[in-house]
Amino acid sequence: MPRMDEDPLDVALDIKRGFAKTVASTDKPTEIDPDFWLGVVIWWVVCFAALTIVGANWLLAAILASVLCWFWPVVLLLS
Repeated sequence: MPRMDEDPLDVALDIKRGFAKTVASTDKPTEIDPDFWLGVVIWWVVCFAALTIVGANWLLAAILASVLCWFWPVVLLLS
């Protein structure tokens, strides 16, 4: 943790170096959080159900739900 008596430029350079090390690190593969994807699927189902209850066609509702969820369900289906 940076101390208050350090030069702000030194603190910024330390943060930049730490970020560069984190980005360049290849020792751990990126893991996909299952809870995140579960949340995406639940949000998509809620949007899809709401649009079909309103009276939208199921295909239009699926597309709009995907747009509302930033296309994450489409990425899940294609991968």
